[in-house]
Amino acid sequence: MWPVTIGVVNKVLLQVASLAVFVLLFTAGLRAQTITDKEQKITVDVKNESLQNILLNIESQSSFRFAYDAALISGLSRISFRAIDQPMTDVLNNLFKGTGITFSISGNQVILQKSQQSKVTLSGFTSDKKNGELLIGTNIYFPAIKRGTVSNRYGFYSITIPAADSLEVEISYTGYQTFRTVLTGRKDVKLNIQLNHREDSFTFKPVIVVNDKDNAVTRNQVDLIDLTADMITATPAVSGNGDIINAVQLSAGVQAGMDGTAGYLVRGGNADQNQVLLDEATLYNPGHLLGLVSVFNSPAIKKATLLKGGFPASYGDNLSSVLEVQMKDGSDQQLGGELQLGTMTSSLALCGPIIPGKSSFFLSARRSTIDYLLRPVSTTAYFSNYYFYDLNAKLQFQLSPNDRVYFSIYQGYDKGAYNSNGEDDGYNKEDYIDYNIAFGNRTFGARWNHVFSKKLFSNTSLVYTSYFQRLSTIEKNYFAELYSGIRDLHARTDLYYYPNVSHRIRVGADYLQQSLFPATLSDKVSSAGFLGINENDIPQRSSDRFAAYVGDDYKISSRFNIYAGVRIPLYRKVDVQYMNVEPRLSLLYLTGANSSVKLSYSNMHQYINLVQSYNATFPAEIWMGSSNKVRPQGSHQVSAGFYKNVSGKMYQASLEVYYKTMSDQLLLKGGGSSSVIDNNLEDQLIFGKGWSYGSEFIVRKTIGRIKGWISYSFTNAFQQFDSLNQGVAFPLAINRKHSLYVLCNYDFDKHWSASATAYVTSGRSVTLNSGSGNQNGNPLYDEDDHNEAYNHQLSPYNRLDVSVSYKKSRAAANRTFTSEWVLSVFNVYAHKNTQFYYRSIDPQTKKPYIKEIPFFPVIPTLTYKLSF
Repeated sequence: MWPVTIGVVNKVLLQVASLAVFVLLFTAGLRAQTITDKEQKITVDVKNESLQNILLNIESQSSFRFAYDAALISGLSRISFRAIDQPMTDVLNNLFKGTGITFSISGNQVILQKSQQSKVTLSGFTSDKKNGELLIGTNIYFPAIKRGTVSNRYGFYSITIPAADSLEVEISYTGYQTFRTVLTGRKDVKLNIQLNHREDSFTFKPVIVVNDKDNAVTRNQVDLIDLTADMITATPAVSGNGDIINAVQLSAGVQAGMDGTAGYLVRGGNADQNQVLLDEATLYNPGHLLGLVSVFNSPAIKKATLLKGGFPASYGDNLSSVLEVQMKDGSDQQLGGELQLGTMTSSLALCGPIIPGKSSFFLSARRSTIDYLLRPVSTTAYFSNYYFYDLNAKLQFQLSPNDRVYFSIYQGYDKGAYNSNGEDDGYNKEDYIDYNIAFGNRTFGARWNHVFSKKLFSNTSLVYTSYFQRLSTIEKNYFAELYSGIRDLHARTDLYYYPNVSHRIRVGADYLQQSLFPATLSDKVSSAGFLGINENDIPQRSSDRFAAYVGDDYKISSRFNIYAGVRIPLYRKVDVQYMNVEPRLSLLYLTGANSSVKLSYSNMHQYINLVQSYNATFPAEIWMGSSNKVRPQGSHQVSAGFYKNVSGKMYQASLEVYYKTMSDQLLLKGGGSSSVIDNNLEDQLIFGKGWSYGSEFIVRKTIGRIKGWISYSFTNAFQQFDSLNQGVAFPLAINRKHSLYVLCNYDFDKHWSASATAYVTSGRSVTLNSGSGNQNGNPLYDEDDHNEAYNHQLSPYNRLDVSVSYKKSRAAANRTFTSEWVLSVFNVYAHKNTQFYYRSIDPQTKKPYIKEIPFFPVIPTLTYKLSF
């Protein structure tokens, strides 16, 4: 039996082996035939032919047949193609190049498919779901690859990343719920994101939050401070509504002027070296009410950003800083607003849709009320008749998914006076002084945003600005008046290009036509009085400035990032021309997950100057432009910093150091007697140089019921003029060597919160001429002996402000009504900080001294707000 079985098995194995050999030989034959067919020469020479006909032509010359979905090629345009006696595979590779079509060969079939993308682009806009307001600086983050980006100042974002079957993305913004979704990762996606407000116990009250995905450690910017609406309203302010300038003045490296002055000083620079922008329009004076209130009405503001150095190439024209403020667009969903009634200011803001989902408006008006309250009880010694007002308006239209148009208007006005008569019971008639000030900003802007593609975005704007400032004073029968007028017409266009996740490129050009109207007048008061400056009689001084720039923020690796850019401004007048090349560089290196070091260099030039009089015995300043006698100011600044997050980013600390040089600095020699307007002020200028260096340290706490920061700044700033102070360098007039600021905000619960800010700084320097005489007997100007400059230091400055607020919200008729009471106290312990000073002569010793006039000792304010 066994032999029979073995024989059967052998027979079966032989048949199987024979079949296997046959299959292998047949397959090899087919493969050889396929390879031979692939190498078959094909000739195609067509013009303006459809792809379908070209494929039929190839089929007629070979044994291959094409298999594809007709929709794959139906949308392709006609092409011209030429291939003479080329192998089949070469012909197909060249034919399908750039069409998004790939092919594979199986037997005698050529299978056509749409090519899979190696990279995909996610782009769109981010906005508030409730009102449609575009959100600036929204974080778009992909956790799997640890890459992300932020929306630009117009709410647009674009990021190109490696393709995948699915992509998880997180979209977050301060004070809003984080949005998470999973996208198909094999094709480009246009995603417009709407975020909901986060309603929890720590966002009912103002909070200070730093974005996790774009914080100071990972952002390639040494000297940038983001001022969100929450951060602004967390600082006590006499307006009862938070204040941008207050928040700026609490920042490391920033110094407030004296009480009663609206400006601020950055890293040893003058107030005019700070550019202040509202919806891209320049504001030449950012304050109201002697600096107590800024021109920025908080209900009208979306976001603000302060740059102190490391300037990108898109910024220019000012040496020290840029404060960029964006106004709210208004709600395109429903009508809303805010009413504010206060003892210092009162205001009304309204917003709503013009066409729901397509267009919106925003309107706000504000006026001081303290002048009405103080007028019956105040003396003439203080600015009891000081008043101001401002107006904001904005329209927004979405013309298409890729086009938006904006129109913005701002107007503000201040007027006040100080009279020392009645200042105290023993006032000396010889000390009598009358000081008057009036100024105003007005702007109009039109902007067009356009999305060219998923990677290219543009903004084009046209902005008109006008400003005037009139200062006048009378002392001992002498008067002086200074007038400044500015008119700007500014056009610019910017392109934002996002080629891939590692590059963010920005390129643009702008043109500024500027007219200045400077004039001074000083003389003895006659029996008939005196005639002031008529601005219509001042000859205008016009100039043109054109600038082009390009910059690239390049992420070289996961740890190293570099920004490089250049700006080229060209300034022209009838008799002079200046062209400069301004390189910009910023470096970032992550030393760990929660720490980094940064280094930056920037070169800047400035063509307009707020010139201060070095020998005036009262605050005297005037705006003047560059000319054949006045060269543009220039600066070189190098800064470096170390940044660290501690305890899960609950605490954020940074240490920055800098060195800055400034060329072509200028001061004005005031005085003389002239009964006619003096418009040729260049002959009264002296020229020199300046430099500053210092360090800035800040610690922030951003999480928990207690939030805030402590900052300390050390600044040394000097100027040197050959014709002043015997050519010896002297301290910059406005500089305060030491500055310590503290902000603390505490949330008791969702209704009650309290805030406090403390300021402690050195006194600023002023000139005290040791001689007892005035210039030609004029007490408003010292005798100009060129031997002394800023040799006297005013009293140190310190102040504590506090505020307490109670907020309650209720829902009714698909709407939330929020009411809030805010009690604020400015200068709680009534320290006598200098607001105004002038030089006087002691009647007994006959020696000069500086008389310091303090500001209001304590200012309590009560404000009620209702928003809906």
